[in-house]
Amino acid sequence: MEENLGPEAIQALDVLDQHKRACQDRYYRQALKRESMKARYVDTHSKVNSLKQMVAKELEFKVTVQHPRLWYLLDTEVGGPIQNLGTPPTPRWDAQGQLDMIADMIAGS
Repeated sequence: MEENLGPEAIQALDVLDQHKRACQDRYYRQALKRESMKARYVDTHSKVNSLKQMVAKELEFKVTVQHPRLWYLLDTEVGGPIQNLGTPPTPRWDAQGQLDMIADMIAGS
């Protein structure tokens, strides 16, 4: 199988294999858990998902490789939809007058 793959895909497979073996270590799993609790630009889980997509694309599966940041946003609450709070209120009718008064105070100084 590896003879059909490009050098990037072979390297990605090696990294995925190392990650799989490292996940058997308790301290590595604890480090991953601590990492998942922090707000980061990307995390290990999102990088692993992107590497898996890269290898699948190299094996000619119909897959779109997503950037690790997209995976991170999809997997965390950070990427959730923003709640629509409606139209913001209009300014008060006398707001313009207040701004003119402040401008006059600044110009008068």
